[in-house]
Amino acid sequence: MILDKLENQSLYVNTHSNLKKAFDFLLNNNVEELADGKYEIDSNNVFALVQSYTTKQEDDNKWESHQKYIDIQYVAKGNETIMWTPVEQLNVEEDYSEERDVTFYKNGSHSTKLNLKDNYFCILFPEDGHKPACIFDEPMKIKKVVLKIKL
Repeated sequence: MILDKLENQSLYVNTHSNLKKAFDFLLNNNVEELADGKYEIDSNNVFALVQSYTTKQEDDNKWESHQKYIDIQYVAKGNETIMWTPVEQLNVEEDYSEERDVTFYKNGSHSTKLNLKDNYFCILFPEDGHKPACIFDEPMKIKKVVLKIKL
């Protein structure tokens, strides 16, 4: 897991060959103005999911992880907490779905809060259990982009 500001993205582009394409999408688009939906960047290798929603109580969200894709979760506008824990700390609630590339989990014994605000991102790898869309300090409508980078 990596947590940082968009201005520091260049520190991480060598982590995976397609991270630069994903960060270029954020740097070269006014994502606050983009309509919600899927944006193809490099076929199924790199794509963006633009989302607008109101953050919810932690208990109203689910733990998840992905096997085929790295996530970059970028908050363009607003504040959001993403809970993080290693997947081995979680108990499977819903088995892995190949079609959706997701496993859902029950609460584990250990977690950390990642507090994201305007222009912050986190990079989540397959070993990173995460629970997005949680309230940072109060329920808030946010604009977010989840970039999916195929492993």
